[in-house]
Amino acid sequence: MLAVVAMLPLQAQIDSKVKDVVQKCVKAMQNPAGVEYNMDFKVGMGEVDMMSCHIVTSSKGKLSKALVTAKVFGIEAKSETGFDGTDEWEWSHTPSLGLDDTEKKDTVIVQKAVERKKSPMDLDLDILDKYRKATMKTDADCYVITLSEPVEQEKALPNEIFVTVSKNTYYLRKLSMEQEGTSITMTVTDVRTGLTDEYFRFDPQRYPDAVVIRN
Repeated sequence: MLAVVAMLPLQAQIDSKVKDVVQKCVKAMQNPAGVEYNMDFKVGMGEVDMMSCHIVTSSKGKLSKALVTAKVFGIEAKSETGFDGTDEWEWSHTPSLGLDDTEKKDTVIVQKAVERKKSPMDLDLDILDKYRKATMKTDADCYVITLSEPVEQEKALPNEIFVTVSKNTYYLRKLSMEQEGTSITMTVTDVRTGLTDEYFRFDPQRYPDAVVIRN
């Protein structure tokens, strides 16, 4: 968490209505019955799409799983991370580029863990702590929040981030930002709730062609 000094100007400039919407969004994303988000993630520069991903991220309490299918300059790669309460694992699949005759093997790295490590795919639920100002408007069935002026400790963040939240469900709909000519957009395409613990269980049979490495 940020220092109390950094929080003082934040508290003065972010309206309570904005905080209420964000807090309800966080609560919806942490559905105790389990929630799965399907998201399209794009990174572009001007009119060129540099990278596109489809992300399926799921959580239920401390359990989690995230599958990423990425396409960079037309080449597709996949990875999955997960934590089932006992094991934390990471599977990766990188296709052969045809540059040599060496067959690339998928790998699954598994290790015992008490809690999972934070993933780059995690949505930052403390985002309000990182900006000094926020404004909100309504657009059809959504709230559109604009965060601006990163606090001193977060100067590397974009100057503005746009967060779109559903009015009806408070599910996240979209995150977008632009910095130094590079745009990043994450759009939620589907949300599913009610996940069993078994859904998060590590099963090596799901990766029949992979080399399993246990640490």
